[in-house]
This record gives sequence, structure tokens and C-alpha cells, in this order.
Amino acid sequence: MPSFTSLAIPALYQTSRQFAPRSMAATIRQAQFASKASKPDLVTFEEIDTLIHQDSKNVLLIDVRGPEEVAQGVIPTSHHVPLASIQEALALPDKEFEARFGFKKFGKNDEVIFYCRSGRRSGMAFDLAKQLGYNGVRNYSGSWLDYEAKAKK
Repeated sequence: MPSFTSLAIPALYQTSRQFAPRSMAATIRQAQFASKASKPDLVTFEEIDTLIHQDSKNVLLIDVRGPEEVAQGVIPTSHHVPLASIQEALALPDKEFEARFGFKKFGKNDEVIFYCRSGRRSGMAFDLAKQLGYNGVRNYSGSWLDYEAKAKK
């Protein structure tokens, strides 16, 4: 017959895990999300569609796909900065950035939306920009595949 302890410990462990403190990183992410309630980190097709039809100069749309993918089509009003160049690009002085990429470098609080083919690379660009202190960045997780499918309708 099993002892009381062998029965109670797994149950106690399971219960204690429900109330375990979060990691510091998770707590910080939750605080950042709560403080930015007006603009969620993920962007929808409807937001992108509105953005390009209003031709908003206040929001930058950045395509992080490779040049061969960009040649197949882009979301209107977007600029191209390949994912492989993002970290270097964000470290460039403003004038060098503009000379290399052909548009004005965005500031740490400017609204910027990254997209790629399916959302994976744009998520990586988003994470990197966040780590470097860019607070206004967002991610179009549906990216080019979502845009292309819905824009045709």
C-alpha cells in the first residue's frame, strides 16, 4: 500500500506549480503589454489595409524578406530591410541608414510594423527591435501570405 507521502507530494507539487512566481522576463513582458494596451504587438490584415489606403506617413511598414522574395510582390507603402541586416541597420547612424535603405531611420518610439512571408522572420525582427529598446514596433504575423490572400478578395 502506498504511503500518504507518496500520494500527497505529487498532488502538492501540482498545486504549488499553479501559484509559482513568474520569471522576471515574463513579468516584464506582461507589464510592457499592459502599459501598451492601446496598440497590441500583433497587427491584423484590416489594420494593414487601412494603413496603406490612408497612406499614413506616421507608420512605417518594413518587409524583412530576402530580395528574391520582395521581387515577387510587396505590400504597398512598405520599405525593405532584410532580416539579416536588421541588427546592423538599427545600429547605423541616421544618415547612413537613410543612404543604405532609402528611407528615414525610425526612432525608438515611432510606430513600425514588420512583415515577412509568413510571420516567423518578422517576429524575429520584432523581438530584436524590442530588445534594442524600440517601443513602437509591431508584427504583422500573417505577413505576405495573409495579405496576398485577403487583398485579392
